[in-house]
Amino acid sequence: MSSWFSQITSTVSQVTGVSVVATNEEVKTVKDTATDGCYYNALTAEDLQWALSAGSATENQIFYLTTKSGGMAFVQLIYSGLSLFKPTISFTCRFYDPASNTNTFKNINQSSEFKLSSDRQSVKSEYVQITLNQPMTEFKIVITHPELTVDLTVARVDKGFKVGEGKTYLGGQDQTTAAGIVSHKFWPRCRATGTMIVDKVYFDIEAHGMFIHAIQGMQPQLCASHWNFVNFQGDKASLGMMQFTTTKQYGSVNVNQGSIVVDDKLVSVSVDNQVELMDLEKDKQTGFMIPKKVKLTWKGKTLEGDEDVSVVMVIVVKNLIDKIDILQEIPYLLRKLVQTLMKPYIYQWLDDATAEITVGDKVITCTGKCYQELVFVSSF
Repeated sequence: MSSWFSQITSTVSQVTGVSVVATNEEVKTVKDTATDGCYYNALTAEDLQWALSAGSATENQIFYLTTKSGGMAFVQLIYSGLSLFKPTISFTCRFYDPASNTNTFKNINQSSEFKLSSDRQSVKSEYVQITLNQPMTEFKIVITHPELTVDLTVARVDKGFKVGEGKTYLGGQDQTTAAGIVSHKFWPRCRATGTMIVDKVYFDIEAHGMFIHAIQGMQPQLCASHWNFVNFQGDKASLGMMQFTTTKQYGSVNVNQGSIVVDDKLVSVSVDNQVELMDLEKDKQTGFMIPKKVKLTWKGKTLEGDEDVSVVMVIVVKNLIDKIDILQEIPYLLRKLVQTLMKPYIYQWLDDATAEITVGDKVITCTGKCYQELVFVSSF
């Protein structure tokens, strides 16, 4: 799961109302920050540094893994600033392995220890150590906790990227004038190897994956009403998509960014992508309308040669890994106070999928596993 879980649980206690109504002219998306319609921008050393911004901001690094055994995992380290209070440090881990009938989620709070390397690209917390090598091509992740032991190497395949400046500005046009930012930097295709010991059970890990460094410089219920996240990994291709819809006071604008990797090469970075939730059915427990099918489309240009690129993938959503009521993770009295303002839920699926990828005149059909998150944050 991405950082929405800890962003909400860390900042929900600050909910006091809704900010001043804004218009969609006051939203500058990552697409708007790109130059001459070129959405790919190379990552710099600074992009992989921990910012640790002041105020109500949450920053995280997350590593998504699609295992060769047909399961998935993610490991995430989160730093949540709370204005005048000490920051909250936590890590989350999902491990799903259908072969062994294992499905475990960990959400562990840590002490405020958060020691950065001199270049700010590596970090050590109470239970977690993440180290980036000097060529900036490989992370080493070590977690030592009574419930979880992790020793992973995650290596980048081809390029990382950001779209434009890598930031969406809410309520302003730049870092100095905006009320908040949402930032994402990506490694869209990785190879991961190592081991995980989950509840004293040992697992060898061999996987393809994705790495994301994210910053949300605003309380989550004020910047987005819902999120969609997609991580498709197959032998021949990887597809990524991140979409959020800004809240009503920021014009209900869809902000979408995606990536297409074919034969271990980043082919396209696109923003004209679509998420279509189909055959909706009401979840009686939550009241949300949940899809039975999801149609995903990517549309862009190749990084080299300026050829047209498109992807169509329709997924039958049936393998629900988890449905998380985020408010259940906070104290009862606080939950009663805020549940009239927000009712955040996260749905997580891992399903078989087939992608039809068209690059110029060439059509590639690729099968793989598609991990999806559908996040309902607020109705603001």
